[in-house]
Parts: sequence; C-alpha cells; structure tokens
Amino acid sequence: MASLQSHKLLVAAIDFGTTFSSWGYSFKYDYDKEPTKVFVKQWNSGVGISSKAPTTVLIRPDRKTLHAFGYDAEDKYTILAQNNEHKDWYYFRRFKMALFKDRNLRRLTQIEDESGKKMLAMKVISLVIRYLKDDLQQQLTSKITSAISFEEEIQWVITVPAIWNDKARSFMREAAIEAGIRNDPLLIALEPEAASIYCRHIPLEAKSSDGRTSIVPLSPGTRYIVVDAGGGTVDITIHEVMEDGNLKEIHKATGGAWGGQEVDEAFKQFLIKIFGSPVFQKFKMNAIEDYIGLFRDFEVKKRISSPDGIDYLTFTLPLSLVEIFQSETEETLTDVINQTPFAANIKALKGNKLRLDISLVRTFFNPAVRSVLEHLQAFYDNYDKYGISVALLVGGFSESPILSCAIKDNFPSWKVLVPHDAGLVVLKGAVLYGHDQSTIVYRVARYTYGRNLNPPFIDGKHPVEKLKLYEDGRRRCRHVFKAFLEEGSLIKHGQIVLKEKRYHPAEHEDDSVSILIYASTKKDAQYTTDESCFYLGNLRVGGLDMSLPREERTAEFTITHESTNLNIHAINTKSRQELEASIDLLD
Repeated sequence: MASLQSHKLLVAAIDFGTTFSSWGYSFKYDYDKEPTKVFVKQWNSGVGISSKAPTTVLIRPDRKTLHAFGYDAEDKYTILAQNNEHKDWYYFRRFKMALFKDRNLRRLTQIEDESGKKMLAMKVISLVIRYLKDDLQQQLTSKITSAISFEEEIQWVITVPAIWNDKARSFMREAAIEAGIRNDPLLIALEPEAASIYCRHIPLEAKSSDGRTSIVPLSPGTRYIVVDAGGGTVDITIHEVMEDGNLKEIHKATGGAWGGQEVDEAFKQFLIKIFGSPVFQKFKMNAIEDYIGLFRDFEVKKRISSPDGIDYLTFTLPLSLVEIFQSETEETLTDVINQTPFAANIKALKGNKLRLDISLVRTFFNPAVRSVLEHLQAFYDNYDKYGISVALLVGGFSESPILSCAIKDNFPSWKVLVPHDAGLVVLKGAVLYGHDQSTIVYRVARYTYGRNLNPPFIDGKHPVEKLKLYEDGRRRCRHVFKAFLEEGSLIKHGQIVLKEKRYHPAEHEDDSVSILIYASTKKDAQYTTDESCFYLGNLRVGGLDMSLPREERTAEFTITHESTNLNIHAINTKSRQELEASIDLLD
C-alpha cells in the first residue's frame, strides 16, 4: 500500500459542487503532523466571508473566456442585465447535474445557460476548473517565498458523486486535463468516500438520551452509513472499519437527485403560486440582482430552519417584486394570500415582509427529505445484513436541521452525527485522500461490467435477428454480453477484473483489437441490446504486427481496478512487447 501514499510537496483538491464549489490544500509536512490541517479558500460574498462560492460562471460572448465565477459572476451578470448588455453573454448556474442525468455523455454534449443558449459542457466545466486551479496557484504563489513547480509538486484531486457512472467520471477527468492539470498526478475522489476518510480523523460527538455528550469511537467492526447531502445529489454509501483502521465498502453507492436545490425549487414554486408566473418571470428578467439576492437569503434561512424551537420564519421580499406585483395586478399582497391554500400559514407584514409558519417551510423540504428517508429505510430495516449503528451526515444540505432531525426521528437506533462544518467535509477529505489513497481497501461494483462478443452462432440458442454472416462463411451471433465483473462484487485495490490471453482483430485488415465495453444494472444481462445495458466505451489495443496473419496478430491484456479507475495494460502475445492500450468512454 505504500505506493498509494503521495510524496508530493502538497495536495490540492477542487470540490466541484452542483450549487457551491471551492478548493483546499495541505502541505505534506502538515499532513504528517496533523492530517486535518487543511487550508480552505475564503470567498467574499459581498455581505460576508464564505468558505464556498456558488457554482455560477459568466462566459464572454466569444464562448472561450471565463469572465467571472461565483459571487463575482452573479454580481457582474446583474450589471450587464441592468444595462441590457447581457443577451450575448453565457450565464451558467447549477449545470453539473447534466453529467449525472445524461447516460450517453459525449465530448460534444451541450448544456444550456440560464437563457437557453448552448455551449459544450466540456468547455464550460474545464473553464471553471482552470479558474479554480489558477486561483489556488495564485494564492500559493503569494504565500510561498521559495520557487515551486506546480506541475511537479502538486497532487491534484477532484471530487465527483459516487453515484456518477464511469462516463461522467471520465468526463470530469478530461475536463481537468483540458484545464491544464496533468493526467498522471490527477485523482478522482468519490465524495462520500472523501467525507468518510476525513471523519476518521476527527472526534465525533453524539448526545445520548440523558443529554450528555460523548465521543463516539468508530472502532474496528463498526459499520456506518455516509449520507452526503449536497446541492444536487444525495450520495449514500456504507463503510466498515477494518482491524487496521482502514475502510471497506460493504454496499455499492446509491442515491439520487434529492439535494438542496429541490428545496430551492419548491420555494420558487411557492412564490410563483403567490405572485403568479407572469409577475415572477418579469421580476426575474427586470430585477436579476434582487432575484439573486432573494435566493441567497433563502439559502441562509434554509440552514437555520428547524422543526423545533421556532414557530415561523420571516422573509424580506425585494421591493422590486412587490412593485411589479402591484403594478401588474392592482391587488394587495394580503388579498392575494387570502385566496391561496397557504392563507392560514402566511402573514403579510408591513412593507415587504412575509411571515411563514415553520410547518409551511417544512413543506419545501418534504419531497427531498421523503426521498432520502425512503431510500434509507431499506438499510435500516435490514440490520442483520448491514449492521449499521451510525449515520454520518455531511454536505451542505445536511446542515439543515429539518433533514437531520427527520433522519434522527425515523431511525432512532442509529447515532446520527453531523460534523462541524459539514459542508466542507468532502473538500477536506479529498485533500486527505490525495495524501493517502490506501484508506479505502475494498469497494463494491456498482454495475455489472462486460464486453460485446460475437461468438459462433448456435441455431436454437441464439435469436435469428442476432445472426451475422461474413464473406468467408463465418456465422456469428452479434451483441452477446459477456460479463467480467458482477454488480455487488467486492473489489480490492489492484485486483485484476479481466484478463485475456489471446485476442486478435475482427477483420483481416485491422492492426488493432477493439473491444466494446458495456455495463448493466442487472447481473443476468445476456445481450448488450438488453434494456438494462448501456454502452460505456471502446477498449482499443493498437500497434499489432500487420505482417502476421490475423489469427496470429494477437494481444494479451488485463483490466485492473485501481482506486476509482479501470486501468488497461496490454502486450504483444509473440514479442511480449508492451502495446498501446486505452479505453475511451466518451467516443
């Protein structure tokens, strides 16, 4: 495992989130003394300092230049909109979810900005990563007096949700490379794993039934569930502490799009029901600064909303929204509220304030919280199989008391722990992962992986529509799915998951072996055309000797599972020389 420990001068991590992003780093000598000593970027929000910035980007009309990021992007876009100069600019918010939703992700996949204009997703994401990378390096340059080679001395780490498929992870890696990060010192860290690693280094506190606070030791044999509740997704994984203190995953990563932005959307729909869609759209178009400010304020309220201790929350509405409403409807806010189903739970105060009962605020959380609870229930009900005793809540959404209290109430035998600065746990854990990747010893395969084969066609066994006839008389069955790694399998770092000793080209004129790799959500897929299957990419081994007959033009290759990657190694069967080998997941 020693080879999994970084010897770089420092580790730098980028936590690229759906709603918020940031970067952090630590030097090796600090890590060796105190692993949790991680420096995190401090962003100026205009009204205070924040450890994360909105994942918002403003790109110039040339579609090549990032003009601003984060709070700065929101503010500068506001100025452009006020001067009616924004129409040719590209303004993206919360665009990371496009990678999660698109199973057929490609390099040419496009995403839409807030006004519907399209750009290549690869370009947008690489611009953001480049900005964060350059910002980190500038800060380092200002702090370090001695010369440092950023290429040679930095181990880079980028976080991704564990429930992303291999294509999305590969997409993020390529975007980072396009942003100027070299491939060889780049690691992809799974968000709940990073959180779990960090929490192994900090004291975790829990209050018992008598109100006392005690340290909860995650001793060997302890099984705990990590609920990484971010802005876009909720990532769930289960770890067991091994005898040596390292971790073993005991269930594949699961989850869904139940993050904090679901709460934001519910709040937005509530406002539309109050003010009407035409008024709200006009407000968004004509008063973008106030629109952004309204949701910034809601983000703060969302994190302090609690089912206990307070009876209501007061929201200050932008005057521009109230004025547009009055001019468009010629009604008072009180009259309109009284006509809605929310009348008993809302009170319009003097000026531009709304007082909402906490019971109404909770309804904004209900869809997301309900999805999380339903998903966790299966793990809770099956203690004999999973043996979970602790629930570890991390991510920005976990800082909401409504979510954490719901989990505590519904799963009383779990010790529910929310670490201090839960929104930074993934980022700091990614830095720790960069220093030492040996902590996660075993992972569980999320899919069944296999290759596309064309074996000899067998009458009566294979469907007639799968028959392929070659000019030389060969009869083959197309699209046969041959699994080499089964969903749910426990995989150790460095484990060989596929080894082929003789593989020759399909056609006489080929100088390379091409193998189509597929994945399936089921264990028993038979054909790559099955509904459960989806295409991952093309494994290609090139450089074969064309002077040899096709049957002798053979290669041997292995696929090895290393951390979060599948690595390919190939050699010429006859000469034993190494061959070019790669797997393209985005072709």
